[in-house]
Amino acid sequence: MRFDLSVLLATLILPLAAPAQESPGLGPIDIPVAIGQSVKEIRVPHHNAQGKLSLRLNAERAERSSSTEFTFGDLRIEIFGEEADKATLEVLLPEAVFDQGTRRLVSNRRSVIKGETLEITGSQLEFDIDTRTSLLRGPVTMVVTASDKLQP
Repeated sequence: MRFDLSVLLATLILPLAAPAQESPGLGPIDIPVAIGQSVKEIRVPHHNAQGKLSLRLNAERAERSSSTEFTFGDLRIEIFGEEADKATLEVLLPEAVFDQGTRRLVSNRRSVIKGETLEITGSQLEFDIDTRTSLLRGPVTMVVTASDKLQP
């Protein structure tokens, strides 16, 4: 089965982005790590303006290098939709740096975005916390496991 890549990506990516007007209502992500401190097995929830769980950062290790910069190891980001009990997407990063000032998470290592019907892998990833969108740099591969759920 063949798909127009631009239509396919729009179908998959657009529903993941939060509305632009929601961004100012999102509060800061409170990561309870002191400058120079390293912690193991940290879980950081983030709620939207309505108080619903929007995403959760789960890391095997986290280190704060400055007042705004954090380094995570074995990071798994769970992105939630309407249901807060089950993540609609997961972003897996072996190593990533989060800047609270730009609210962007960057990984220069192989990264994976997993959903119920797809898996996208890239060599580098940039993730925007506010819009919940990612930019993957190549080579990028995408595997769709349930093409019957896609709309033409």
